[in-house]
Amino acid sequence: MTDSLVTALNELLILGCGHSEADTLFNNNALVRTEQGNLLLDCGYTIKPALFAQGLKLQDIDAVVITHVHADHVFGLERLANEGRYKFKRKVRLYLQPELYDELWHQTLKGSLGRNGEGQCELEDYFEVCWIEQNQFDYAGNHYQLHRVTHTPGKPCFGIEINGAVFYSGDTLVLPELLATLQVQWIFHDCTLTDWNPVHAPVSSLLHSYPEALRKRIFLMSYEDHWADFSGLAEREFAGFARQGQRLDLNRLGGVQS
Repeated sequence: MTDSLVTALNELLILGCGHSEADTLFNNNALVRTEQGNLLLDCGYTIKPALFAQGLKLQDIDAVVITHVHADHVFGLERLANEGRYKFKRKVRLYLQPELYDELWHQTLKGSLGRNGEGQCELEDYFEVCWIEQNQFDYAGNHYQLHRVTHTPGKPCFGIEINGAVFYSGDTLVLPELLATLQVQWIFHDCTLTDWNPVHAPVSSLLHSYPEALRKRIFLMSYEDHWADFSGLAEREFAGFARQGQRLDLNRLGGVQS
C-alpha cells in the first residue's frame, strides 16, 4: 500500500466565505478536519447550515478558536454551547486568546448564556476553555500561531497561521509587513469588493500593496454576493476566490482540491 493511501486526514475546509451582509453565502468560517479532532476557525451565526452543507453537524466539532468578536465570527458559539451542554452532554474545547475574553463573554455571550435553569453560569460551564499562551497552541497534530491583524480600531483581532504553511487572515485590512515575514504557501485573505472600506481590505488595496508573486498565493474570502463580477480579476491577479466546500490538504501543500 502506498503512503498516499494511508495518509491520515488533515485538511482545511472552507465552510463559508461570505461578507457579514451576504445573502447567498455563509459566514466566513473554516474547519480543520483531522482524525484526532475537528477545529473550527470562527463560529458565526450561519454555522449550522454551513456544516450541514458539507455533510457535518455541530456534534462533529471538537474544538474552536476565534479570530475576533463580531457576530459572523462568534454568534454560533451560543448554539454550540447550549447543544453541547444539553443535547450532546459534552464541552467543546475553546482556544481563547486572553484579550478576547471580556468582549466574548461579558459583552456578547453572557446575555444569553449567563443564566439558565440551573442558575448562574460562566463561560467555563459550557466550554473547556484553553487559554492561548504566547499566541500559539497545538491541537490534533497541527500547530497554530496567532498574528495580530488590523480590523476595527481598538479591537483585538488575530489571523491564524497553520503549521507555518497556511495563513488565514480573519477580518483585516492589508498586511504587507506581516505577510512579507511569513513563509506560508497559501494565504486566505479578507477582502471587500467595494471601492473603500474602513475595516476590510478592498481588492484595489490588495493589488497595490502586494507583489504579484505573493498575490498568486492569495485566495480572497469574506466577499459580497456579487463576487462573480470579479471572478476574472480574482483568477488573473490572485489565486482566485475561496469557495464554500474548498479543501486544502495540509499533508500535501501545493495543491488545492475542489
